[in-house]
Amino acid sequence: MSELVKTEALVLRKMDFGDSSKIATLLSPDQGKISVIIKGGRSGKSKIGGVVDTLNHVELVYYSKKSRDIQLVSQADLINNFTGIKENLDSLKYSSAVLELLYILTVSHQEYDRLFRGAIKILKYMNGEQNMSNYYFLKFFIFLLQELGYEFQFDNCTFCGTELIRTRGAKFNFELGMMCDNCSKERIYSYEFSQELFEALICLSRKETETLIKNSFVDNLIYFLERYLMFHIDEFKGLKSLQLI
Repeated sequence: MSELVKTEALVLRKMDFGDSSKIATLLSPDQGKISVIIKGGRSGKSKIGGVVDTLNHVELVYYSKKSRDIQLVSQADLINNFTGIKENLDSLKYSSAVLELLYILTVSHQEYDRLFRGAIKILKYMNGEQNMSNYYFLKFFIFLLQELGYEFQFDNCTFCGTELIRTRGAKFNFELGMMCDNCSKERIYSYEFSQELFEALICLSRKETETLIKNSFVDNLIYFLERYLMFHIDEFKGLKSLQLI
């Protein structure tokens, strides 16, 4: 028997289905990742089809049946469609990367309240300050890794315990973790941080939001986090969204 569920959701993806319908994948704070079908959603007259669109923050009512992989939408109301993002190519690129990470790394039937609120918050920042979209995306990337248990320890050297912020830089092995210059001489490392780049990572991870970070540092850290996920998650092959524009 179907249960009527009402929840907020962020629309991650949307695609055509059959002659007249749409299928959408959404993230809900209390239901996790949801796949829904919008009957008649391809028609320009469909109110639900227009509301349940990629990147929209919506309030959704749907019929949930545990034996079904795709649920049937009954009602949808728009909360925010982030028009500022959709009018700016750079913001659209980084917001799409936010959706891509959520699509790949979340699952159904799991609570993601903090992650969901964090995603909505970062999209609001991107919507208002398009020239800082890459910075906000990096902040979200770090937050997401922390929330989903992929966070790594980087304050001290994994091997000797040296406080790395006091050193001239740090090395990182995707399997073993952070290491100081001395310990890295005897081991293979995957990535090398300059002192400035490492300090930028520390500031971002500690939620020092007022810290200004060079664009080149932002790009380097996004690249680093992509490679870190690629090492630990076989099916993750990098962020396609960042390669499209």
